[in-house]
Amino acid sequence: MNLFNFFKSSSPAHNEIAENGADKVLSSEEENPSVHKTYVNFPTSRKSALDVPLYAISSGRSMVEMLGVLAIIGVLSVGAIAGYSKAMFKYKLNKQAEQLNTVLNAAARNALSFNNLNTGLNVTEYFVKMGEIPIEMVKDTSQSGCIYDAFNTRINIVYNVYPAYNRLIVTISPQLDIMNTENLEICRNILSVSKENSSNIYRLSVVSSYGDEDQAYLTIYGDISCTQGNLCFKNLSLDNIYELCTSAIGKQAPHIKIIWQNSLVR
Repeated sequence: MNLFNFFKSSSPAHNEIAENGADKVLSSEEENPSVHKTYVNFPTSRKSALDVPLYAISSGRSMVEMLGVLAIIGVLSVGAIAGYSKAMFKYKLNKQAEQLNTVLNAAARNALSFNNLNTGLNVTEYFVKMGEIPIEMVKDTSQSGCIYDAFNTRINIVYNVYPAYNRLIVTISPQLDIMNTENLEICRNILSVSKENSSNIYRLSVVSSYGDEDQAYLTIYGDISCTQGNLCFKNLSLDNIYELCTSAIGKQAPHIKIIWQNSLVR
């Protein structure tokens, strides 16, 4: 029998104490002498019980229950963080694709504008000043020859002069030295965007440094330069792109060079 039922079954005085609380009832002892007497005559343990509000006489949560709640909160938090990270990475991939498309389209529109130059020149700043490059990609004003995509990948546009032909080169320098899922997706993203623009591209090469004379780890030809025996964008499937990225990732300081042929295709 709990304390409330005990009072209910004892007497009117007990009943009043149980319903109104001992302190409230005893404060009006002149009006309720029988109640006061009943309280005073209670054993000590019962008097102590009367001093405790009835709402406090209830069972609490056990330590096991509290730990269970904390464990559930922890699992939900980890899941939420993982989901947020995945969503942010997907957002950056989409943003990078949008930015690269902008740069490659700008290069295609202006590839013939630099044909009369006699020396090699970094023309990134010219593209920025012409408004061809989103301002969000200009992150380091101290290096006007570089722009950066959503993954902070450095990109520059250079016009090179060779004895037989002139060409505009967009060099993308992602950090693909470690094979992991994110690097594989970034590589796939760059090659997929390049494939979308393959009608204007002479070739794409993955090299170890900026020097064009370096041996390319991978070369893919655009539509205008695709010949029998060459690896061409128009023949690549998504699975092929994954395979090519798998072979290219892990090379020391890789750079992806996207080249436009301006005067002579060879």
